[in-house]
Amino acid sequence: MPMLTGVIPALTTPFRDDLSLDLPGFARLVEAVISDGVDGLLVSGCTGEAWALSDEERRQIFRTAVVTARGRVPVVAGCGHMMAAGSVALARDAAEAGCDAALIQPPWYILPGQEEVMDHFALVLRDTPLPVVIYNIPRRTGINLTPDMCDRLADHPKVIAFKESSKDFLLLQDIIRAVDGRAKVFAGYASLLGLGALSCGAVGYMDSTTPVMGRLSASFFKAATTGDLVQARALQTRMATLTKGFFGIGTFPAGVKAALDLLGRPGGPTRPPIRPLDAAQRARIQAALVGAGLLEQAAAAE
Repeated sequence: MPMLTGVIPALTTPFRDDLSLDLPGFARLVEAVISDGVDGLLVSGCTGEAWALSDEERRQIFRTAVVTARGRVPVVAGCGHMMAAGSVALARDAAEAGCDAALIQPPWYILPGQEEVMDHFALVLRDTPLPVVIYNIPRRTGINLTPDMCDRLADHPKVIAFKESSKDFLLLQDIIRAVDGRAKVFAGYASLLGLGALSCGAVGYMDSTTPVMGRLSASFFKAATTGDLVQARALQTRMATLTKGFFGIGTFPAGVKAALDLLGRPGGPTRPPIRPLDAAQRARIQAALVGAGLLEQAAAAE
């Protein structure tokens, strides 16, 4: 089983100006976050615009992440699909590429009932060749996993972790208690819930802002897990302020990609129907990066 813990950034998928897949750019992004001191990689998830990728493109992303990481950190592959068979097929592709675990969320759009969701996961868990991280992201799926559902899922030997991204801190705590050491729990928002989540038993976080935060995110995790609460509080405040400055501008993940571009990291455009940011939106993000000390005023003006 992969040793998943700590800071695991959810990576965007860089595209070129013609909207083709930018694999060299993606490899540079992987190198950049590994240099920041992260503990793993999450690819082809919500942040990675998985909905806009063909199955072949997702296979290429899986392979590039593994080849670039070279075993330095584990790779979690986003394998969500509306059908269980689709998730299993993606998990097999991820396993063939050398990924360490599959991230699986409930099927979206269909709005199945709780037991139907459990049936979906049962089919995936029966046939997936990879360990599974269960992903709770109700804003994207329309389904909020309950502590009881997580309790039942944690009994399965292939379930190694949960990514809890509801922004509901009480639910996060309840899930940590429900799985009771049988599986790990990651928070989805470091800048909002990181310190509280870690103090309640989460082993880390998987979030889309870490590639923008750079070493700031790893420094926060170290402070939060070594008892330096004064530093951890200060860093989380800084991260929260920065997040408010770029997260949510435009349709996700356009703001994250624009921030990466401004920092000289591979971001690139989003694929339709997501529109590119306008000049005013980019200026707001630029100001937030300057204010956080991640971008010098001179560089911003170039």
